[in-house]
Amino acid sequence: MSKNLVVLGAGGLARQIVGVVEDIEDINLLGLLGEPDEHSRENDTPVLGGDDVLKGLDTDYVLGVSNVLVRRKLDEFATELGKEPGIVLHPSTRVEKRVAIGPGGVFMPGVNLQEGASVGRHVLANVNVLIGHEAVVGPQVTASPHAVIGARSRIGAGTTIGIGGIVLPDVTVGEDVVIGAGAVVTKDVPPQTTVVGVPARALRPR
Repeated sequence: MSKNLVVLGAGGLARQIVGVVEDIEDINLLGLLGEPDEHSRENDTPVLGGDDVLKGLDTDYVLGVSNVLVRRKLDEFATELGKEPGIVLHPSTRVEKRVAIGPGGVFMPGVNLQEGASVGRHVLANVNVLIGHEAVVGPQVTASPHAVIGARSRIGAGTTIGIGGIVLPDVTVGEDVVIGAGAVVTKDVPPQTTVVGVPARALRPR
């Protein structure tokens, strides 16, 4: 029996998730919840209303916004309503043995979860992301298209890895870190740091 699902959000990321869900047979997508933009109105997925509509729906949910603070607030809101996170796992995702996937995960086409990887609550892995063997990815992490998380690395909660960003094996990245597009992280990164470049270095505070 198909499970009902709503996407919390109505912008570009939410619409991208809709495209992934359309390829999954056992999910019944009810629609989007959030503030529509001009592109949402052009999409044929129904926008059901604001977040408060969630209370009256018999459905699971995933997060379709990119801002980590908003993602956390939406998750808290939905949890207080007693709603359960769903999982969106595109059929092309490769999931090897002993992989642990937390609730609310969204895995887009071409994602590779290697043996023994552990992925926390509401992780978003965009197109062609690689999560290496025995890597540990904390909750609310966003990995942009073509990001690589190396074997045995540890990624702290709320971290964002930009397009093509690479975290080498055995590296620990703290919570709420921003890794710039194309950056190569070769050593541990403390929490709440932005790193860019090859090799990645911290930006100096302004």
